[in-house]
Amino acid sequence: MAEKRDFLDELIDLQSDWRSLKELPNSMVGSLVGEDGERKVFNPADYKEKPFANSNRCLRVGSGHDGVCSRCIEVCPTHAITIHKQSVNISEDCRKCGLCAAVCPTETFSTRRHTPRQVYDQIARAASSYEQCYVTCTRALKRIPQGNEVVLACVGAISREMWFSLLADYDNISVYLPVGICDRCRTTTGEAVYTDAISDAEQWADAALGLEVERSAMTHELTRAYKRSQFVSGAIHSAERLVSRSTPALAGAKAVAKKLSDHTQRLNRLQKELESAVGAKTSNSRMRTLTQSRKLMMGALQHNEDLAERVRLEVPVCDSSLCTMCGDCAKACTTHALDVDRSGRVTVQSAYCVSCGACALVCEEGALTMEPMDVSELVIPDKVAEEVARRKAEAKERAGKYIEQGKRQLERAADALEKLDDGSEGARAADAASGQKD
Repeated sequence: MAEKRDFLDELIDLQSDWRSLKELPNSMVGSLVGEDGERKVFNPADYKEKPFANSNRCLRVGSGHDGVCSRCIEVCPTHAITIHKQSVNISEDCRKCGLCAAVCPTETFSTRRHTPRQVYDQIARAASSYEQCYVTCTRALKRIPQGNEVVLACVGAISREMWFSLLADYDNISVYLPVGICDRCRTTTGEAVYTDAISDAEQWADAALGLEVERSAMTHELTRAYKRSQFVSGAIHSAERLVSRSTPALAGAKAVAKKLSDHTQRLNRLQKELESAVGAKTSNSRMRTLTQSRKLMMGALQHNEDLAERVRLEVPVCDSSLCTMCGDCAKACTTHALDVDRSGRVTVQSAYCVSCGACALVCEEGALTMEPMDVSELVIPDKVAEEVARRKAEAKERAGKYIEQGKRQLERAADALEKLDDGSEGARAADAASGQKD
């Protein structure tokens, strides 16, 4: 349902129309010339980055078994990835598509400018500022992107966990891919990757991702909240601009930045609470790894616990009667979610488990089997938020008590006034009767 407009919205529209006419010549020049005075040119290479590999996180390297995992090798469209014993290598044939990073459960592959957290923030910033956010690729856009267009080397570079967290937090995200654009792409595996990832995310989040195939149908309107924030800030600071360095035009951007900062702080608190609850290290003092994608997923579940019922993940379950305590499973688990203590007891911390199944594959005795996880275990209580909510509830309760006390006092005052009024009327009646007798 459309938001109800008011007088402030009309003023914002008038201001926007006037500014557009006033700045038309500058905008025409600005669209052609960059800040450095040179003509802006769309360069697909600006949105691509060759990943580097952290071999210590690789399941095949950790376990020493070639059959444990081959997701990156299978998804690479140029067969640029090879794994030899203790190292993961990426050749110069790499297309910089980012698919290997999206499908690797342990985040062995990463880049400096396109980490899961950075991509999430980029999309979240656009979705918070504009009525519609578009995620697209370099081949689909082929021009300098606008503020609500997030350009990636391939849409398949986003993992299902990140799509889930985005869909759980925002309802105005779409993929922009014209019909047939993927059919002619040399990143031949990209379409299958993003199709599967989006399908799982939509099912988990109980939401649908938009799809736009026509450039003419794309909109670039800022959200109502963003416009109002800018307008109100401008009105408040208009009398202070001569002595103040504040820029009202940035008010909307600051509000969005604060929203992302609050989200980051919430995720950091989540990790601290998790480490406090289960420990940051195993019994062998190995540091557990919480992947960025898993942290984003847990943040979304923390925000909406009901979604846990829809998410389908698996964790290993150990049959102690078959376990020989060889430790191969713990060796294969590069996130160190699985631990074998000195007494031979196998424990799994589900928050750190990425459901890769490597531990079960290397267990020759078959003591480990992958079974459905209780995803509600990933919901870590935010003690800070709970404390804030508790204080608000207490303040609301106190305010209610004060209001009730005030009402009672007013009622007593009204009763007293009414009695005084009745007494005055009685006195006047008595005076009148006395006068008649006289």
